[in-house]
Amino acid sequence: MPDLLKQAVSRLESVVEADPDLRDMKRLLSLPSELIERELSLRTDEGKTRFVRAWRCRYNTLKGPTKGGVRFSASSTADEVNRLGFLMTLKCALLDLPFGGAKGAIQIDPDELSQSERYQLAISYGELFSDILRADNDILAPDVATTPEDMEAVVESLKPVHNSGSEGAVTGKPVDEGGLSIRHGATGRGAVFILKELQQDFDIDIKTCRVAIQGMGKVGLEFARVIQAAGATIIAMSDSSGMISSNDGLDAGEVARQKADGELNYSDEPEALLSLDTDILCLAATSDVVTGENAADLECRLILEIANAAISPDADKALADRNILVGPDILFNSGGVAASYLEWLSFCKGGADKLGDTEAMWQDRLTSAAGSVAATVDECNGDWRSAALIYALRDLNAIALGQGLFDA
Repeated sequence: MPDLLKQAVSRLESVVEADPDLRDMKRLLSLPSELIERELSLRTDEGKTRFVRAWRCRYNTLKGPTKGGVRFSASSTADEVNRLGFLMTLKCALLDLPFGGAKGAIQIDPDELSQSERYQLAISYGELFSDILRADNDILAPDVATTPEDMEAVVESLKPVHNSGSEGAVTGKPVDEGGLSIRHGATGRGAVFILKELQQDFDIDIKTCRVAIQGMGKVGLEFARVIQAAGATIIAMSDSSGMISSNDGLDAGEVARQKADGELNYSDEPEALLSLDTDILCLAATSDVVTGENAADLECRLILEIANAAISPDADKALADRNILVGPDILFNSGGVAASYLEWLSFCKGGADKLGDTEAMWQDRLTSAAGSVAATVDECNGDWRSAALIYALRDLNAIALGQGLFDA
C-alpha cells in the first residue's frame, strides 16, 4: 500500500481498539473502490501538445454517489488522491451526507498556464472523465488552485454527454450558473462556525484568543476575516514566501489587499509561524505540515486542521503528550462540502428557491457534526480526531450491516 494512504488508514487502528465491531469497516476502507488514472492532452498557446497525468478516485460508495474536488498541482500523485478520497469518505459520513468520498487531480503547475490554457485544461478534464461525472454517480467541486470558473468550464465540457444534467455533476459553480452564494468562503467560514460551537468544550474564548494562520489562500484569508470579526487577534500569517506578524494584531482585510498587490512585508521564514506562542494555530495551507520531527516545537493550545491531512500521524503522540488539542480536518474543513451538498440538492429539487433557508441548513449540518463529535470525545479520552473517526465509521458500519456486507 502506498505510504500516504497507509498512514491515513493507520489512524483507524486506535478506533478499532476502542470499538472492535468496526474492524471490518477499517478493512473495507483500506483501499479505494476505484482509482482511474488517465493521460490528459493540453494544447499550449505555442501550438504544442503537452501530456499530463490526471486522476479520479471514487473511494467508497456505501452512502451514495461520490463527492469530491479536483486540484491542479504539480506535486499531485495517485497516492495523494487516494488519501484525499479516503478523508472525504469519512467527512461525508461525519456530516451524514448522502455521498461517498472522491477526489481528483491534474499533475500540473497552474501558475504556468495562461487563461486560455487553464480553460482548456478544465474542459479536457471534464471530457476525460465524462463517463464518470454525473449527478447520480460522481460530483465534482473546486479544490486547491481550482475556481468556480473552472467548474463552469467542466459543466460546459459535460453538456454534449449529459445535456442539462451536467450542472448536477459539478458544484462550486458561479452563482449565475447554478451555484449558491453560500458556497463562497464556506470552508474558512465553516471552521470559525464550528469553533464557536465548540469553544466551551475546548475551554477557549474566541474574543480573547491570539491566532496564527498558516496559509493566505482563499481558505486562510476567509478564516482570518471571520475569526477577526468574531473578536480574535491575528498575531501572524504565513504563505510559501514568508511570515508577517504583529503583536497588536494584523488586519485581515489589509493582509488580503497586500497579498493581492504583492506588497506583503515578510518578517521571517514561513516555518517560524509554527513555533509561535499562541492560543490557536490554524493550518490552512498544505498537507503534512506538522510532523513527528517538528511537533515538539509547537507552542499553541489548539490546532485547527483546516487543510486536509495537515498533521502527519507520526505527530499525534507528541501533540497529545504536550496536551495540544487538535480540531481534525474531517470536521473543521467540512463547511465546503456541506455547502456543496446544498448546491447539489438544489439541482435535484429543481432550483435553490425550492430549498428554503440555505444558511440555516448549512449551519444545522455543521452544528450536528460538531455536537456528535463532542458527545463522543469522552469515549476517546479527549482525543477529538479519534472521536470524529469513530463517529464516522459507526455511520458507515451501520449502512454496511444493513446492506449485508458484514456479519451482524
